[in-house]
Amino acid sequence: MTTRTIGQHIRLSLSLFARFGARLTAIWAGVALLHELFLRLAVEIGMHSRLLGLFAIAPVILLQLLLFVTAFVILQGRASDLRRPADEGAGSGPGGSAASPNVSLLVGALLAVLIPFYGYYAGWGLLSETLRDYSQLFWQTQMRRVDLTQPDFPPTALEIGQTGWVVLAVALIWLIRRFSKARQAGGGRAGWALVVVACEASWALLGLYVLSGWKGQFTGWLAALPSPGEVFDWILPAASAAVADAAHPIDWPPPFRLWPFLNALFWYALLPVIWFNMGAIVHGHDLTRIAAPTRRLAGTALERWGALPRPVRDFMGHFWAGVAKRWNAVANGVLLAASAGVTLTVSVIVLWRLVDWAGNWAWIGLAHLVGPQEVAAWQVIGVPLNLLFGMPGGMPGGILVGPLQFCILSAGLQLAGRAAPVRAADASPA
Repeated sequence: MTTRTIGQHIRLSLSLFARFGARLTAIWAGVALLHELFLRLAVEIGMHSRLLGLFAIAPVILLQLLLFVTAFVILQGRASDLRRPADEGAGSGPGGSAASPNVSLLVGALLAVLIPFYGYYAGWGLLSETLRDYSQLFWQTQMRRVDLTQPDFPPTALEIGQTGWVVLAVALIWLIRRFSKARQAGGGRAGWALVVVACEASWALLGLYVLSGWKGQFTGWLAALPSPGEVFDWILPAASAAVADAAHPIDWPPPFRLWPFLNALFWYALLPVIWFNMGAIVHGHDLTRIAAPTRRLAGTALERWGALPRPVRDFMGHFWAGVAKRWNAVANGVLLAASAGVTLTVSVIVLWRLVDWAGNWAWIGLAHLVGPQEVAAWQVIGVPLNLLFGMPGGMPGGILVGPLQFCILSAGLQLAGRAAPVRAADASPA
C-alpha cells in the first residue's frame, strides 16, 4: 500500500507537470518580471513620500499571493473558469458581472488564504527580506541622486516620520475598502472584490511592519536584561571556576546529537508542510460550505452559536460573518491536508525537498561549468541562474523548480481528496 501510494503520487505529479508545466513556468516568469518592476516603482514613489512607498510594496507581496493561488487553481483543472469571459455570468444582477465566475473563483481563494499566507510570509522572514530588498534598492537610488550641496541627508526608506500619517492612511484605506464592498454588494463590477483584497493586503503589510518594529524594540529590551545565569551567579556566587570541556582537534567531526538533528529535520520539513496546508486551503476554499470534518470539529461552537438570541447573532454576524467564513475555509483546507495520511505526507515532503535539492545542485553545476569570472561578470551570470533554479541557500523557487514543486503539492492534495470519501465510507456502519 505504501509503495502504491508513492507511485501514484509520482505519476500524478509528472502528469500535472506535463500538462501545466509550460503554463506555470510562463506565469512564474511574468511574476518575476512584475516583481522587479513593482519594486522599482515603489522606490520611485518612496523617493517622494516614505509612507506611500511603504504602501506601494503591497502589490509586490500581493503578486506572490496571486502566484500561489493561481498555480493551485490551474492545477485543479479550473483554469477554464479563469479564462471564461466575465459576461457569461450576466443576468443575475445589474450589469451582469456580480456573479462572474472567473473573478469570484480567484477572489474566493485569495480571501480564504490571505491571512495564513501573510502569517507565513512574515513568520518565515520573507517580509523582512522584501523590506531589505526595497531598502537596498532605495539606498542605491538615493546615492545616485544625492545632492551634495544639502547639509542634511534625506531620511532612509523606512523612516516614515509622524504616526498621524499612518493613522490617516489606514483610515483612507478603510474608506476605499468600504466603498468597494458597497459597490460589490450593489451589483457593480466584480473587479471591486480585487480592490477589497488589495486593501486588506495593505492592512496586513502595515500591521506586520508595525509588529516587526515592536518586536525589535521588545527584543532589544530583553537583550538589555541580565540573563538567568547572571542573576543566579549574583544570588549564589560560584565557589570555583567551571571546568571546560576537553579540547579536541578542529578536524574531528562533532558528535552526533539526537535532539539537534531532530530539530533541524523538523524545520527542514516544515516549509513544504506549510505550502501543503495553504494549497489545501485553496483547494477547499468554498466560503459558503462547512465540510463534514470541520462541522464535527466545531460542533460544540456551532451549537453554542445557535443557542444565542437572534438579535445577538445578527449583531455579531454583521461584523464577524466574513471572518468566520474565512476560518471555515482554513479549517476545511487544514483538515484536507491532515487527511492525506503519513505515507502521502512524507512523499510530498521528500519529493518537494528533492526537487529543491536538485535545483540547488543544478545551479552549482552550471556555476562550475562557467568557471571563475570577475565579480561584474557574475552579477550578470547569476541573474539567469537565480531565475531558473533559485539561489542556493535561499527560498525555494525558480521557473524550473517552482512549477514542479507546485505539481507535487497539488498531486498530494488531489490524492488526499480522492481518498477521503473512501475512508469515510469504510468508517460508516454497514
